[in-house]
Amino acid sequence: MKENMARPRGRVSGHPIPEVVLRTRRSVMAAAHEIQTKRERQRQHAGIALAVMAGLMVLMAPALWSTANELSEGEHFLDMPVVLLTLSLIMLTAMLAVLLMTWRGRRNGEREE
Repeated sequence: MKENMARPRGRVSGHPIPEVVLRTRRSVMAAAHEIQTKRERQRQHAGIALAVMAGLMVLMAPALWSTANELSEGEHFLDMPVVLLTLSLIMLTAMLAVLLMTWRGRRNGEREE
């Protein structure tokens, strides 16, 4: 019974903060900093990916316009420029879909953790 009374409970005035508390606080702060830098890095990568996708769309807009114009003038759908543009648009759309699904999966994964 006297052993329990000899141990201080909680914070006693005049006693320094226990080393265990300081180590725990440091490790929590380090983990929070790592999570914050990871989120910033992911935002930066997402911005770069969106910029690249927008650049590709801007570069492909004139080709899409000319292909639509040629198709309206009576060109056949299986001509080489039309087929290449169609395949590239399908690939661009697929890349955008994969990018969006990846971001959605990351957001759902972050909420569960």
